Amino acid sequence: MSDPICYHQLKYKISEMNKHIRIEIPTLRDDRNGYEYLIKLANRIRTDPLNDFTFNFKKCSLLSQNAVCMLGALAILVDKANSIYRKGFGGLLFPTRGVMFEVVSMNQNIAQQLIDNNFLSHFHKEGLGGMYPEGDYIGYRQHDEFLDTNEIATHLRYHWLSDEKLRISEDLKLAIVSKIFEIFMNAYGHGVMKNNTEMGRVVSCGYHDPKNKQLKITVMDFGIGVVDTVKKFLPQNLTDESAMKWALESGNSTKTDSINPDTPRGLGFDLLKRFVTVNEGSMVIYSNTCHAYVNKEGEYTVDRLKIPFKGTIISITINCDDRYYKFMQNTENQKSYF
Repeated sequence: MSDPICYHQLKYKISEMNKHIRIEIPTLRDDRNGYEYLIKLANRIRTDPLNDFTFNFKKCSLLSQNAVCMLGALAILVDKANSIYRKGFGGLLFPTRGVMFEVVSMNQNIAQQLIDNNFLSHFHKEGLGGMYPEGDYIGYRQHDEFLDTNEIATHLRYHWLSDEKLRISEDLKLAIVSKIFEIFMNAYGHGVMKNNTEMGRVVSCGYHDPKNKQLKITVMDFGIGVVDTVKKFLPQNLTDESAMKWALESGNSTKTDSINPDTPRGLGFDLLKRFVTVNEGSMVIYSNTCHAYVNKEGEYTVDRLKIPFKGTIISITINCDDRYYKFMQNTENQKSYF
């Protein structure tokens, strides 16, 4: 099939009142350098979203799931910002600003990846070669303002953790899904439902790496963030690192980390920590001024970011190799939430 230029929305003649900003996306891995670049990019665009942004991929040889997640989130943010801008002028039709992804600048692997994970089916321009296909996938997803628990649970259980990717018992699968589901609950609780955010929704991207036998998922929101949520909730003065550590402790809850304030749990990060430790996987959190990750001893390490990020990014890597599953009675029969 031909490679049409991929637009977030239909572009009209560009006026002199907005800028056309071209950004070359580098190779982006699921590591700290990759996250810091993405945070810097997000801050740049969020500072001045009323422009046209063109993303070029000629220098990009790898695009991890966290990068796909961020690019989609920024496209949504720019669209929402400009929709509000246009409404402010009494419904007059002003030139549409937006994000353009240059598919023609992508190498074959990147382009195929963004087709297979349904990213390009969200961002296309009709009339330039047709729409990109949609279908069953574990890749890029946009979750609307209201949490569809059945849709997310089905996606995690039958697509992201399908039998051909991860052969484990049904009880263990439900326990894993329940833990990953916590991330979405938190994102809606402290990231979307309680705040009028720039993006107004939650974005996620899953990836299956058959070569390394790994499953990855990133969930992102542009809400108030974990650290600021805790500092707003607790009466005592805390450092940012202390606030993040408090959120990661078992049983601690701000009562805003769930769409249901009566649900008796904290942020759920302690359960996830125990799971990835046994699995020998990984979990990282970027929120406000802090970066947290599960170290080799199975504990959280928290340090400061060079550049703050308003919002929360959580990424988990699970090893699919059977030898990693040394659970005690299938994760101690942890309760599922659905």
